[in-house]
Amino acid sequence: MRTRRILIIDDMDANRYVLRKILGSQPHYQVLEAGNGAQGLELLDASVDLVILDINLPDMTGFELIHQAEVKLGAGKLPAVINISATFMSGSDKARGLNKGAKAYLTHPINPDEVLATITSLLRSSRRLERIEEQRNQALVRSETLFSEKIMLERFMRSFSHDLRSPLAAATMVTGLMQKNPQRRTEDLLKVLEDNLKRIDQMVMNVLDISHVSMGGGLKLNGEPLSLKLLFQEEIDNLRYQVQNPVELNLAAEDCTVHWDKQAFLRILDNLVLNAAKHGNGGTIRVDQTQTSDRVILQVSNDGTFPDEVLTNLATPYFISTKSDTKGWGLGLPIVKALCESFGGQVFFSNQSASDTGVAQVLVEVHLPRALDQAGG
Repeated sequence: MRTRRILIIDDMDANRYVLRKILGSQPHYQVLEAGNGAQGLELLDASVDLVILDINLPDMTGFELIHQAEVKLGAGKLPAVINISATFMSGSDKARGLNKGAKAYLTHPINPDEVLATITSLLRSSRRLERIEEQRNQALVRSETLFSEKIMLERFMRSFSHDLRSPLAAATMVTGLMQKNPQRRTEDLLKVLEDNLKRIDQMVMNVLDISHVSMGGGLKLNGEPLSLKLLFQEEIDNLRYQVQNPVELNLAAEDCTVHWDKQAFLRILDNLVLNAAKHGNGGTIRVDQTQTSDRVILQVSNDGTFPDEVLTNLATPYFISTKSDTKGWGLGLPIVKALCESFGGQVFFSNQSASDTGVAQVLVEVHLPRALDQAGG
């Protein structure tokens, strides 16, 4: 149970002493004291849970203090207030106090049990209101999150449907040509058909992978021993045919054998290089690889910057930046993150300034264990 702060505002030292002794018997109460209304207003802030207020103060009435406290804290922010008086209070005066914001009334001489029971009841009600407000805020956050996800998913589906139609149309056209004229069933047409079917398969696999990860599952990997230098060199040579940018590969001097899922790693590397080519400023794409005794570090960088909106949401599935001129599906980098985590590694996205040129650069850094079994894979 958290400590509750209770503020006593009373100009009589004896009254404050009695209340302080009563409240001091409770371990979860912290007592603050003020001898007049001005001091009380100065101490009264959002951390105060309850106020015990003498309605006849030398510098203002209790009713005036409640009004000024509401102005200071804001509407609806007033803590529970107990009005207390040394004289008999008429029904109309009590009603006026309750209408002004008081929650209860006590009169001197006060009964310790009555004081503690009243405070306990008011704080219990306050805790209920706090829980209701917290639940309301959580519901609002969930609602806003669901709305944002809905917008992202709708944009993704439009983009995905558009991109899927292109390879489907090409595959359908080639199949129709070969059906109408079997003599046109050439190696070139079969290659076009195969390439477009592979594109469709990759799109569907990406969506299935992200859906699986979103539901709390990882991506299943199967390790095999691989030469790190050979793995990088072969794939970068292949990627140089797919992108117009120059691709510069810098490997660690010493080769090492890793125990990885080859296809999963190639998806990481391909996504990073192709994404750099698609969204960069057209300059050289640098691929740097270093290693420690137990980890491999991969850095992919190119000229440009991530807008703040993009940098915050790079690994968010289905996020498509409104500031991007080149529309994608918003799946490439989330898949990189999911695969890295399935390896037992991490991925970091940042904007950097090249030390030699001072040109702004995008940097993606991947840390992977040398073997899947180090990550429990």
